[in-house]
Amino acid sequence: MSVEAPRQRRILVVDDDERERSMAARTLNEAGHAVDTAATKADLIKLLAQHDYDLVLADLKMPGLNGPAFYKTLKECSRGITPPVIFSIKRGYTPEYANFLMRLAAPVLMKPMPAADLRLAVERLLPAAPASRPASSLAS
Repeated sequence: MSVEAPRQRRILVVDDDERERSMAARTLNEAGHAVDTAATKADLIKLLAQHDYDLVLADLKMPGLNGPAFYKTLKECSRGITPPVIFSIKRGYTPEYANFLMRLAAPVLMKPMPAADLRLAVERLLPAAPASRPASSLAS
């Protein structure tokens, strides 16, 4: 009898801050997810062309790629269904960002984000992984 392992979730971390990007990727890897990282819009577009993501963690205020511009790029480049997004931010956001986030109903984590908060936010957005189950076997 064999056991099917749950499918590993693929998460994309988009942040221009190397330290924040690395910490988030490490936390998500340790939680059992496959993680890719992007620091620029070009990186984002390249990775979206290569993979389907279950979730994206994105900096709300990147140079040249703020939240609304990021989300537009994500929708245009996603292959199929646009994945859920968790935004991260260091400081308060403007009413423009507040309206955007309310329309999107996207969660926001403050930086530096504690690992436990990131794991909890991801668990809330991703459906539970299929439980391991025995594979069917035919008896002769």
